[in-house]
Amino acid sequence: MSIEVAIFLLRLLAGISLVAFLLTLFAVIMRQMRQSEALLKLSAEPQGYLLREDEPAERHALRPPLTLGRAGSNSIVVDDAFASALHAQISESEGKLWLEDCQSRNGTRLNGEPIGGRTILADGDIIGIGKWRYRLALSTRE
Repeated sequence: MSIEVAIFLLRLLAGISLVAFLLTLFAVIMRQMRQSEALLKLSAEPQGYLLREDEPAERHALRPPLTLGRAGSNSIVVDDAFASALHAQISESEGKLWLEDCQSRNGTRLNGEPIGGRTILADGDIIGIGKWRYRLALSTRE
């Protein structure tokens, strides 16, 4: 076999390897994009609602992380003098929803009891901040 044929075969092998690498890379990128689209679709759907039971009644979509407090930058603005600027937050971790008081001056209540740290939330729980009560209504996902 001549040197020219050997070089041609090496170049052909290198070209085939490059094409295989690019096709694999394209397949990985496409799979990641589909997974990202699925996650975005899930995050766009609320996991449930926080329903303020006092008058006037309000309904807030539950999309963690969600903050509650008096400041306008919160996800849910609590119009109450006993609410701190950043009073509490609802987050999602380990497949569960958690309620956490953000070192508020007057504390956060869950089902009438003050919470001491991060607390797991369940469907129907009542979150109390100042005079306002929010009932958690979770959506069921399949």
